[in-house]
Amino acid sequence: MAKSEVMGIGDLKQRFGQLKSGMETRTSRLMVVAAGGVLKAKAKSIAQANGSVRTGAMVKNIVIKREPQAPSGTTQYNLGVRHGRDLTKKQKTGGKHLAVTGGGRISVRYHDDPYYWKWVEQGHKIVPRKAGETGATGQTVITYTRKGRSGKMVTYTRKRGTDSLRARRQGVTGSVPAKPFIGPAAEQGREQAITAMGERLQKELDKAAQA
Repeated sequence: MAKSEVMGIGDLKQRFGQLKSGMETRTSRLMVVAAGGVLKAKAKSIAQANGSVRTGAMVKNIVIKREPQAPSGTTQYNLGVRHGRDLTKKQKTGGKHLAVTGGGRISVRYHDDPYYWKWVEQGHKIVPRKAGETGATGQTVITYTRKGRSGKMVTYTRKRGTDSLRARRQGVTGSVPAKPFIGPAAEQGREQAITAMGERLQKELDKAAQA
């Protein structure tokens, strides 16, 4: 079950101990799912208040997902935004295309894929566009020294175009402020989530008593 010292759920741990043997795993999952549902709804509400569209890709993909590698004896669900490889099979078959990233790599983009959600949650720097799409660009020469395979110090020289992504990032002067919704949801929905866990636990205890 979720750790009481982490969640601050007080007497829930004691009440959880009243469950019949064999009910613990299922009940703990139901409890955490109930809490996660509250936090998911809160995150969606905050995202919309921040200006995101209710039917937009980011809000639609705010989800809770069970952590398969949770510590032994615990049940853990993560609140976040489903994107990229984690999109559902149905979403992936709904349409995809190839895109070139800022680093020049080719990546797969899916329709309604909110790959950008962390930029919204954490804010991001404004990377200026390249100076021009055609023509030669300037270069900067970078020299650095490090230990080679033989163990000796070797001096390397590398040329970097002034229009490269790294160079443009270094020249960033502006940024887009964060509009967090996952972090605030966890904080603002804490008490409601705990209440939802307690209500779910009580429901299971009542069912066990009637069995």
